[in-house]
Amino acid sequence: MRASLWAQQADHLLDVLSHWIPTVQELVGQAALDRGDVAIIKRLMAEMQKRAPDLVVQETPGSQGPCLVIYLDGMVDTERLTTVLTTGQLPSVLSGSGVASRQAQRWEDLLQGYLTGEVVVAESGTPGVVLVDLKKPPHRAVDIPQTELAIRGPQEAFVETLTVQLAQLRQRLPTPQLAAEQITIGERMPTACYMVYVDGLASPTVLNTVRERLNAIKIDTPTNATRIGSLIRDHNWTFMPTVRYTERVDLAALQLQSGKVAILVAGDPFAITVPATIADFYRTSADYSTPWYDASFVRIIRLVAWGFGIFLPGLYIALTEVNPDLISPSLLDIVAGSHTGLPFTPFVEVLVMILVVEILREAALRLPTVLASTIGTVGAIVVGTSVVKAGFVSAQIIVVMTMTALSLFSGPAYELIASWRMLNWVMLLSAFVLGIYGMLLSALWLSIELVSLSSFGTPYFAPFSPWRPKDWANFLWRTPWAYLRRRLTESRTQDLRWMDQS
Repeated sequence: MRASLWAQQADHLLDVLSHWIPTVQELVGQAALDRGDVAIIKRLMAEMQKRAPDLVVQETPGSQGPCLVIYLDGMVDTERLTTVLTTGQLPSVLSGSGVASRQAQRWEDLLQGYLTGEVVVAESGTPGVVLVDLKKPPHRAVDIPQTELAIRGPQEAFVETLTVQLAQLRQRLPTPQLAAEQITIGERMPTACYMVYVDGLASPTVLNTVRERLNAIKIDTPTNATRIGSLIRDHNWTFMPTVRYTERVDLAALQLQSGKVAILVAGDPFAITVPATIADFYRTSADYSTPWYDASFVRIIRLVAWGFGIFLPGLYIALTEVNPDLISPSLLDIVAGSHTGLPFTPFVEVLVMILVVEILREAALRLPTVLASTIGTVGAIVVGTSVVKAGFVSAQIIVVMTMTALSLFSGPAYELIASWRMLNWVMLLSAFVLGIYGMLLSALWLSIELVSLSSFGTPYFAPFSPWRPKDWANFLWRTPWAYLRRRLTESRTQDLRWMDQS
């Protein structure tokens, strides 16, 4: 009993010491930094090397004594660093090397410096350190978009490196009015973000709202853009997306030209654009790279596909199981004949096919690209043919679910597709319980939900509610460029003129 008590006290003492060790190291490091004691700094770095084998601590002669060069291997340009080290004594050689550098006096700045890819130079007898900007973090090359494909127009996607993302936008919008504000999010593992906007177009109210919400985030680490977008959105419990994500540089640039605000997150190739209305999720960059009649026709097709994807399964269930008196007798005989001898009701058949479609979709997403298309095509054909021949579902259900799946996945924004898939279940259950009346009640509830939502002060259902006829020139259809003279009011821009009105 006494031995176990001593063991518990020892564990508690170790927990207390482990909690205070970082604080003690910070105090000792700050004291050594104030005195310019390179020996103590080197010892502290040696302790950190036990947990970070990629941490390089190199001693080199300086103008007043030994210098320490501290950096993370793989995060800096080692060729330029070697050139600087062989040029002369540090840190005096930095002033004539053309390499950007800055002074730092705090221990936190030293740690944050080498963690973000800077080279830390500490000289004996000199208080503080010099942070040299020789960053060269690993990043992939710029590639074509993978989730937002387009036949015509620019084919450039964002990468994970934050500075490269901003450079991609500056290349697309070469104007001094393109402003970027850096905001760091994360208390334990800080992550840099850029709030990008066009000065003179973006609404000051929207800018202040975005800035306040980003600064109000108190988490250990933001992990990705999706988490940040979820924390700054207007309504947390709604199933409708109120911020938009895009990996296309041209689409983000188009949103900035419209007066909206983009948020870039380090480590995530998707940019956040706000405000975002439901109409904004049905516009693509390809709509502005094709003739007006083609873009208008495609937008109408998307609207028709939305109707099929949401209402078709529920309408089939309502007319076959709950309200069969609403269809003609000849059509009812065809429907009833197709289900003769089958063991399940149409509602169960629809549920089974929805699960099959979701499983095939998930399998296609997880498999490599070469196998995904094969599995998706073969799986759909084999499963569809087999379940009909096996007598589990009718051929009509296969047609209905094929039309539903194709209609749902025709949407250009993935986050909105997920919302419509959930709403499809709501419509299906409403139709099974109350028939046509249930679908009408669900549609009424959806209308109320859409009208009540907002995105950074912008009504979510605009230009339907509030009614804005002038915005229809770029909503259900797209007028020719010669007549597209104004920006959309949904962006709350300071200047609505897209083209000179004279």
